Amino acid sequence: MKKIPRIDISDEMREYAKIESKKRDAFIKHHFEVKHLSYEERDELGFIGEFACCQLLGIDWKQNIRDTYHTIDDFDVVIKGKKIDVKTETVPTAYARKILRKEILDDELYGRRLINEGQFDLLKKYDIVIFSLFAREHLDFWFPIGYLETSHIINNYPPGKARPDGGTYPFSGCPVPTSVLKPIEQLI
Repeated sequence: MKKIPRIDISDEMREYAKIESKKRDAFIKHHFEVKHLSYEERDELGFIGEFACCQLLGIDWKQNIRDTYHTIDDFDVVIKGKKIDVKTETVPTAYARKILRKEILDDELYGRRLINEGQFDLLKKYDIVIFSLFAREHLDFWFPIGYLETSHIINNYPPGKARPDGGTYPFSGCPVPTSVLKPIEQLI
């Protein structure tokens, strides 16, 4: 079996994530909430995801930190001339394993990567979205799931609340099937 890429999260990344999260807090609009994380924890994991992605792509994550957060960013990272947004989520371990092993079906629980409807208009600012995760019970490792061009997301996955299984998502969003994501190795 092919080794799944991962980044081990350092204490230094965690410290910087706390600092940056506090600096940005007054300027950020929270689009949704989850029961298993506070706003602060979710924001910190978002920063850690960006830092880890930089490390994976060979970019100095400290040099990539913004000076201010007075406005919404135009991207999280640039690689090969492409503006990239990094989406990081937490997933229960059993589902995280299935996602990372590419064994999850698009129409099952956790089979799609959900971009909040409130972030839909921001997609046109980026060229690519990198999707990533933490296993919810093991926040020491960040895993890239894959990536997709934002034009493909905009043109094929409009926001909605309906899930393929007849249920509803906790918020309206673009339900991107995991199976359509491109391997992260193509960007590295």
